[in-house]
Amino acid sequence: MKRFQFNLEKLLEIRKYDERNWEIKLGQIVSKCTVMEHRIRDIKSDKSKTVLKYNLASSGIEMLQISQNYLQRLNYEIRIAKIKLDGYISEKHKIQSGFIKVSNKRKILDKLKEKEEDSYYKALMAAEIKEIDDISISMALRNRVRKVESA
Repeated sequence: MKRFQFNLEKLLEIRKYDERNWEIKLGQIVSKCTVMEHRIRDIKSDKSKTVLKYNLASSGIEMLQISQNYLQRLNYEIRIAKIKLDGYISEKHKIQSGFIKVSNKRKILDKLKEKEEDSYYKALMAAEIKEIDDISISMALRNRVRKVESA
C-alpha cells in the first residue's frame, strides 16, 4: 500500500512553527503580567505593614513623616506598576489574537490534511477491493472454463 503524502506538508510545518513562536510570546507576556501582579501585591503588603508599624500612637512625628514619605513612594511604585501591567495586558491581548489567527490557519491545514488522507485511503481501499474482485472473477471464470473443457 502506497503511503499518503500531503502536498502542503511544508506549509503545515511552517504554520506549526509560527504557532509555537506565538505560543512562546504569549507565555512570556503572561509571565510578565504575573510578575507585575505579584510586584503590586508585594508593594501593597509592604504598604499595609508600614501603616500598622508606624501608626500615630506608637511613633514620633519624625517617624510618622518618614513613614508618610515611604507610603507616598509605595503609592507611586504601585501606580507605575499598574501602568506597566496595563501595557502588558494590552500587549497580551494583541499576542493572543495573533496566536488565535495563526492557530486557526494551522488547524485549517490540519483538517485539510486529515480529509485528504481519509479520501486517499478510501480510494486506495476501493482500488484494492476492485482488484481483489477482478482476481476472484477471473479465477471463477477459469474454473468454469476448466469444468466445461473437462466435461
